[in-house]
Amino acid sequence: MTKRRTSDDQPSGDAKAASVRETKASVHEAIGKLIGDDAAEAQGTAEKQAAKSEQKESRSPR
Repeated sequence: MTKRRTSDDQPSGDAKAASVRETKASVHEAIGKLIGDDAAEAQGTAEKQAAKSEQKESRSPR
């Protein structure tokens, strides 16, 4: 059997929002690559990096 999740195991709301933001940015980046739009690809890449940074900040102990 698997371990039951407790509230401590789940990411906080900020970490979850950052994860969603990173996923959306990855899709934006991939679409930019697919259609050959360098600006869209760059925007997706920049947004993904910002989301990763935000995610690290929300997971670090305060």
